[in-house]
Amino acid sequence: MDISLSKSVFPFTLLLFPSPYLYANQNLTDLTHNDPFFYTSDQSVSADNNIKVLLGIGRPDRTHSQIPHLPFYMGYMNTNATYRFVSIAEQVFTMIGEGKHGLWRVQENGNVRLYRRRQAEGLPVGTDLYSQDVIKKIGNQYGYYLEDESWSGYKFPDERVTENNTLNYIDVPITHPFFKGKYADHEPVDLANWYCTMSANDYPYAKKAMNFAFSQQAANKVGPLGKRAGLDIRENYLNVLRLEHFPDAKTWVNVGQPGKDALHVEWKAIDADKTQTEYYLVERTFFNKPYLFVTAVYDNQDNDDHRYVRPDGAYFSSLSQPEQLKTEVTYQPRFHFLGGEEERAVGLPVYGVHHPNRAVYGGGGACPLKGGDWGRYPDTSGGAGWPTQYEEVTPLCDAVLVDIKFFTNLDNRSWEEPSKYLANAGFRNTSVRYKMQPGEYGVFTDPYNTEKGIKNPDRQNVPEALTLTYPSVSEPVSYVEPPQIDASLGMVPTEDSTCRPVLMANVSN
Repeated sequence: MDISLSKSVFPFTLLLFPSPYLYANQNLTDLTHNDPFFYTSDQSVSADNNIKVLLGIGRPDRTHSQIPHLPFYMGYMNTNATYRFVSIAEQVFTMIGEGKHGLWRVQENGNVRLYRRRQAEGLPVGTDLYSQDVIKKIGNQYGYYLEDESWSGYKFPDERVTENNTLNYIDVPITHPFFKGKYADHEPVDLANWYCTMSANDYPYAKKAMNFAFSQQAANKVGPLGKRAGLDIRENYLNVLRLEHFPDAKTWVNVGQPGKDALHVEWKAIDADKTQTEYYLVERTFFNKPYLFVTAVYDNQDNDDHRYVRPDGAYFSSLSQPEQLKTEVTYQPRFHFLGGEEERAVGLPVYGVHHPNRAVYGGGGACPLKGGDWGRYPDTSGGAGWPTQYEEVTPLCDAVLVDIKFFTNLDNRSWEEPSKYLANAGFRNTSVRYKMQPGEYGVFTDPYNTEKGIKNPDRQNVPEALTLTYPSVSEPVSYVEPPQIDASLGMVPTEDSTCRPVLMANVSN
């Protein structure tokens, strides 16, 4: 059969997903074999072993200084056969991938799109979304993530109205009564963010690691720039993990080659002290399936190039001081660079510099050149991201590149804390008693020292026990037990490696 893009053909036009049983090594979905403490799996302390005083009987779960062991996770994800590796050790999350990964600019418009549930009738076209009766119905009939509906939970932009003249989706501002004041004090969403896809749908080979990471104390802690970009709106961003660059990793911005056209490219490293920056790994639904995306938020201290709010619509009308906001898009924002330069970003008409042949997917390869819902891209009606984003904030494809070399402390505590990891933490006391073999230690016996009569100033008689007193006591580094994963809702790896779903113009069967 021939299928046209003018109809909803999503289940058929996506690159097909094979059964997981076709894969020879399914244990890749859990590289630790469901045991994040695998590193002690070959150890067991017997009842007649003196070491039981320190470690207990059976499999050890703590150190000799009584500090609990911490789980270790590892996983990986990919798009376009380009891999990113995540690991968690001692509550430090790392993600290492490729250098200079291209990002697209998008900006949230202060709304949440809610999709009609499968069996719901839906609200009639023209319904007053602020009516008290309607507000009560919205939650029962619509949702931002219809987890049990898989791909079919998404509705294309041209499917707004059903055959019964009801709404397949509705857009509500975060100030709408549906949210019960949750975002009543939210700062205006006035900053763009720059993003790109890190994983395939459901990210099965990193699921265990990310499920753990998103459950820890540092998860869903959004910084001041991230809040102004709307990253804390949980209905749009299911989970957020703020990241820090390793010291040698950077953001790079294309400014072009002097005196040449826009197809002559050159990227320069930004000065993060002058162009403020926050990085995140976010989980967000795309076509009603969870994906992982890296995103960066920038703002200059000396200009407002990265800021914008559309002066129209319910969200803008709900803001308390809209006259103080910038209401014109800066199509080429400036960045500050190492060395003191300041230049404007130059976007590219291609999908990405690491995508030389998107034609193998049957279409695509060009930058969408506008914001908004991805929809039926590579049809030229498609936008750069999601329906909750402004069309006029253009993506500037791969104007910004970022090094995928990040880390964060999942316990939300820096290793620079003087008391963190001190040896008294496991005893939860400032005083710790140490037992040892007594005797006189440190007596020099080397002829070089004895013939010259050199005495060791550190020589002393050590008793069989002594007590060290620490200046303070800090709780041992701990972790939050993650929820169990329902593997029936996903965990099926995709057959092909691509960055976001690809719709074919025609599919024959």
